[in-house]
Amino acid sequence: MRRVFLFLLFVVGAFARVNAADSDDSKPKYIPQILVVDSDQEIEELVSQGVIIWHRRADMLLACVPYELYNGGIIAAPGHNHSSPLPPLPATPTLDVAKSHYNAAMIHNGTDLPRPYTGRGVVVGLCDTGIDPHHITFLDSEGNTRVKRIANYDELNGIRQILDSPEEIDAWTTDNPQKTHGTHVAGIMAGGYNDNGYGGLAPDADIVVTSCHLYDAAILSACEDIIEYARSVGRPAVINLSLGSYNGPHDGSSLFCRYIKLLGEEAIICMAAGNEGDDDNSYRITFSDTEPLWRVQLHSGDWAQFDMVGITDAWSSDHRPVGLRLLILDGNNAHLVYRSDLITLQEGKDSFDTSISSFNNLDFGKYFSGTVSFSGRVSELNGRWVSEVQYVTHTQEAASGSHGLWARYTLGLEFVGEYGTHADITCDGSRSRFVTWPQEFPPNSSLSVSDIATGENVICVGMYNNRKTAPNISGGEYTFDFDPLEVNDGSGYATLIDGRVLPHTVAPGAGIISACSRYFVENNPETLPDVTGKLDIAGKSYYYSHNSGTSMSTPYLAGVVATWLEADPTLGVNDILDVPTLQWYPPSTRSRKYGRRNRCRRYSSHHRLSRCRNLQSGWRTPRHLDLYPSRGDGASPFRR
Repeated sequence: MRRVFLFLLFVVGAFARVNAADSDDSKPKYIPQILVVDSDQEIEELVSQGVIIWHRRADMLLACVPYELYNGGIIAAPGHNHSSPLPPLPATPTLDVAKSHYNAAMIHNGTDLPRPYTGRGVVVGLCDTGIDPHHITFLDSEGNTRVKRIANYDELNGIRQILDSPEEIDAWTTDNPQKTHGTHVAGIMAGGYNDNGYGGLAPDADIVVTSCHLYDAAILSACEDIIEYARSVGRPAVINLSLGSYNGPHDGSSLFCRYIKLLGEEAIICMAAGNEGDDDNSYRITFSDTEPLWRVQLHSGDWAQFDMVGITDAWSSDHRPVGLRLLILDGNNAHLVYRSDLITLQEGKDSFDTSISSFNNLDFGKYFSGTVSFSGRVSELNGRWVSEVQYVTHTQEAASGSHGLWARYTLGLEFVGEYGTHADITCDGSRSRFVTWPQEFPPNSSLSVSDIATGENVICVGMYNNRKTAPNISGGEYTFDFDPLEVNDGSGYATLIDGRVLPHTVAPGAGIISACSRYFVENNPETLPDVTGKLDIAGKSYYYSHNSGTSMSTPYLAGVVATWLEADPTLGVNDILDVPTLQWYPPSTRSRKYGRRNRCRRYSSHHRLSRCRNLQSGWRTPRHLDLYPSRGDGASPFRR
């Protein structure tokens, strides 16, 4: 099963098609789903058919649908649900340096404050993978774990495991011994061991750990578990989601965004902006008489192109359809060798759903085996047309002069729309990527923010660079290819179609040192020389590593927010967004990335905390500035 990024699928049956072809495991028993229901009777009918329901908010259910029922059409309305795997974004921050940006020592020690603020009395939670809850950084001063609940999901088998007692938590090891992402993230947010300088931002907060295969329904259910625990002990909660998805409408209308908006009324939810800011995997185009179509190449995530698996979607700004053609390019001579008929809405129809494969198209089969599926309809969630392409293909012939390293033939797509139709087009950015079609307009990164971070009642977090070097236990030093205190080129960003600018803020995220899962190191001994630090205490070994990404900046901000909630538990998401957590210098130079390499001041959190209304009245701060309002040349990010 795919476990790398959350791909938002809007067509019933599409999820099963892609994953069945891509699965290394036996067929799953369940498909995790967000379902929309109209009545309690519908819920009773779903349960009678074997659907497992974890949580309900408003008209939405977090559920596991039996695989055979999913294919049989149990879901009533296309566009009223989506389901898909979601992986964490790679990330890394070094906290000995990064904490100085927040004046953490002053805040943790209570310098010039009525008392220290360390997140005590606040619940911090995360949903992630590769979590080692027994790392020394998650123990309190008496050696007891600060992890108060573990929720572990195996959503493909319909299993939800909740561990609450100290004995259960002590007996649990890790959700995935081949990963360490979750350990690193949790250490940034709430690590308590600081003798080496790598403690977290909320070192005394209580921790709720949740893990799953990272499907959207399970992620949201994990958030429910965090909120449920915080509610049971009467404490405020901060939730960190260092996860991302690039496909989707990017307008907050998906069921994931709708559901998390409700969760955001009970907890502060920090979400990663994504790491695609320097990867050109989007088009924002308006069709015209002079530009009636757009072409792009598809390349595989490993850039070899022999195996192409992924998703591309095109969202119109309204109900007008976007048509598609499948293309094949010969890399030896840059010639177009295959161009399908136009796939678009036919008169008298309200949608299309078709495929081109080596089984039903001999011309396509000359170059590729496998299937490319096309679907299009007006989404019931936002009234916008969406055309979606899913590809699971293989080609065998290598390009001339490549020594067998990359394929001769590559897939391409052609988008066609009527005059004046605007479309936002993205590929998944993980398994497949956009590359410029010869002599055509290139893609860009202007829609590089994660789709699941575009909803309301969440804080979308980008990253800036933290440090230049990091040590390793072999005695060497790792040098990062970026300059500290500049917005990282990879930090995702966008001006959305409704005019909103994301991310809301940035935090240290590139070049960060935090806890590393010992299960990961023990199962991957070849990584040991690159580990940043190792502690041997009471017969146990604990490790630290460096990493970079918005996966790291997001828990940094979540830990900061936990100290604010300690001072004032009544703060809501809008209160947090009203605090300018970063002040910005004007761009010193305009780069190719439209001035995104802005220099940034340090967090003024000590000043903000000292003026918190729970300590003294009169906290009044202006709203933060938009981070990426326009291109450096003043042009709109929308191609006209």
